[in-house]
Amino acid sequence: MPRRYDAHPIGSLEKLVTGLPPAEYAMNVSVIYDDSQTRNWAGEIYQKVEAMLGAKAVRGTWWNVADLRQPGVLAGAVSTAIRSDMIVVAVVGSEGLPLPFYFWVNAWLPHRLQGAGALVALLGSPTPCNAESGRLRKYLRAVARRARMDLLVAERPPEAAVPRPTVHIGLRRQVRNS
Repeated sequence: MPRRYDAHPIGSLEKLVTGLPPAEYAMNVSVIYDDSQTRNWAGEIYQKVEAMLGAKAVRGTWWNVADLRQPGVLAGAVSTAIRSDMIVVAVVGSEGLPLPFYFWVNAWLPHRLQGAGALVALLGSPTPCNAESGRLRKYLRAVARRARMDLLVAERPPEAAVPRPTVHIGLRRQVRNS
């Protein structure tokens, strides 16, 4: 299957899903998400796939990026990604993710069964955009190419993405007594 990069990938989702070889088993979908909003965004994609194929024909596993730090969770996520027909990555940022995400990719990628499949990237739009914006999108494009998977990318505008809380570490005001 040819790789796809579409400004409106949701419209391409139906063509992609119906173009996959028919299976006597459920379509396996692995979802990696960042927070509750990105989980909901991925849920929209999952529901569309269920609507196209039927709820009994889709089997999903859901993994929070933060939980990949735990070895048991990482092992489970790797195992399901190896056998997945579709992998959905839904995250707020578009510049990078925590290191365990990259361990996860590097663990399943060389062992993935060849054949049809899709990598769906749901990314928060970078603000402000600059020449270096979209590093995660570029990385996922390379992953899809190496795995011989179709790639669908959708980005949400900044107002739709949940802002990350600002954490101030080690900032203390020093007061001198005169």
